[in-house]
Order: sequence, then structure tokens, then C-alpha cells
Amino acid sequence: MRRGFSIGEAVAAPFRLAFGKPLSTLAWGLVLLIPSVVAFAAFAPLFAEAMQTGDAAVLAAEGGPSDFESFGQYMEFQAWSGLSNILGLLATLLVTTAVIRAAMAGRRRDGAAFLRFSRDEFHVAVIGIAIVVGTVIVWIVLGVLIAGFGIAAGASGGEMTWSALTAVGIGLLGLFATLVIWGRLSLIAPAAVILKTLAFDEGWKAGRGQTGKLFLLILTLFAVTILIGLVFFVLILIAAVALGAGLAQFGDPGSWDDAAVEAWILAQLENPWPILGIGALLLPILAWISGFSQALWTAPFAVAAEGLVQRPEPAGADVETANA
Repeated sequence: MRRGFSIGEAVAAPFRLAFGKPLSTLAWGLVLLIPSVVAFAAFAPLFAEAMQTGDAAVLAAEGGPSDFESFGQYMEFQAWSGLSNILGLLATLLVTTAVIRAAMAGRRRDGAAFLRFSRDEFHVAVIGIAIVVGTVIVWIVLGVLIAGFGIAAGASGGEMTWSALTAVGIGLLGLFATLVIWGRLSLIAPAAVILKTLAFDEGWKAGRGQTGKLFLLILTLFAVTILIGLVFFVLILIAAVALGAGLAQFGDPGSWDDAAVEAWILAQLENPWPILGIGALLLPILAWISGFSQALWTAPFAVAAEGLVQRPEPAGADVETANA
């Protein structure tokens, strides 16, 4: 018989992981930050060149081949950017699956921080691609409908006619339906890890009768995310005030000489070791926060799936039950 799940335990899961398995959380964050390091390696030379030449288009990474010294340099930059994007998707896949394993492991430890390449990762990748593609297709259809009614409303003079109301209604209904279905879909990847198969059907059925509860879980996670964001905002604000007080000795920022500021930035680019040292000190903190952020929206659904997914009966269980 299906057990169900507790919203409180599901929401508490990422916090238990982050503080109970801090090294694993740190490892997840480091994996997630690897694509950023690759992107930095691609952008750093471009940024240095833009600072020296004053080319704002290149600095904003909006330039075309003509903004680079050679077409080869442009292609190299595009290759690095593409590699960073691919690594970002791969890192997200590895960490998501690792978080699912960790959330179901209880107090059990794992020397590899639950990170590995296995059929679980393959299953989660296929499920993720299918869900993303399906969601995009549905929203393309909804977008066409919204645009059609919006154009009809614009043709009527822009007044709030039935066409405009219909467009707004379709958008709101689509958003609400996406959030409701999201809870059911979020059980499929954990179900695949539990059952060691592409558990589309099993994961979807696991949420039967729990749709409202899963929707409430999503709303709770949104509230927790906003609350954590406000805490970080306050901390950043305090740090900014402290930094501003420290910079007050240099006078009003509006009176700073642009040439002096640019010279200081170029000097840091020529000798980046001090900044890299500060970055190395901050890296563990940033990595832990990144790992926790991924766990925040993954672990709760793993806990929910653990209580909802029906596992197959072991061979011979029926016979033993009958003999008993």
C-alpha cells in the first residue's frame, strides 16, 4: 500500500543534505561551477582586449566575426562558449542524479559524493529531455493562441475586449497548469533512480491522488526560495555598505578618473593572482551555496517519490505471504 509523503520532511530534505553532508554539497557545487570556469577562460582574454581597445561590442559579447582580430579567434571563442554550455548541462545532470541518491540514502555516506556515470544518469537525461521538449511544444501552442487573441485585441483598438481577456486567461491557465503538472512530472526522475528504468508511467502514477499536495510543496519551495533570497540580499546589502565605507577614503566615486580606474583594471588583468587568491578563498562558499541551491529543488521531490513510488514485489513474496 502506498505510504504518501510529508511536505515538512520534503522541504527539510535539502537542509539535511546541506548541513548533514556538507562535503557532498560542496562537491556538487564545484561540479556545477566547472562550466563557469570554462566560460571565464573563454571571456578573460576577450575582456582584456575589450578593455584595451574600448570595444564595447566585444566586451558585451555581442560582436560578430568582424569584432575579432581573426575569424579563427571568433571560432575559438564560440567553441569555448559551446563547450561551457554542454558542460553546464552535463554538470546539472550529474548533480541532480547525485542529489536524488543522497536524499534517499539517509545517513549512508558515499565517498564519491553520490556522483557517478551510470544508467541512472542516462535515464534522468532522457526523462529531462522529454519533459523539456514536451513543455516547449505545449507552450509554443499556447503562445500562438495568446498571440492570436492578442493581435485580435490590438486590431480592435487595444481596449480590454473579450480577445484580450481570453489571451490573459490562456496565459494564466497555462501557468497554473504548468505548476500543477510540474509536481507530477518531478516524480519521474526519482522514480527512475528507484526502479532503475525509464519510469515515465510509474513516476506519473506515483503522483495520482497527490497532485494538490505536490502543488502545495512547489508553492512552499517558492516561499522558502524567496525567504533565502531576501536573507542573501540583506547580507549583500550589508557588505556593499561596508565596502562603500571602505572606499570612502578614495573620495566620491563620481570624481574618480576613468583613466585611473581603467589602468587599475588592466593592472589586475596583467597580474590576476591577488584576485584569483580571493576567488580561491570564496570558492568553497560559492560552491556550497550552488550545491545547496540545486538540492533545494531536487531533494524534496526525491523524498516525495520515495514515499509514493510503488516498488515491485520481491520474487517469491506472494508465495511466502500465502504460506504464512
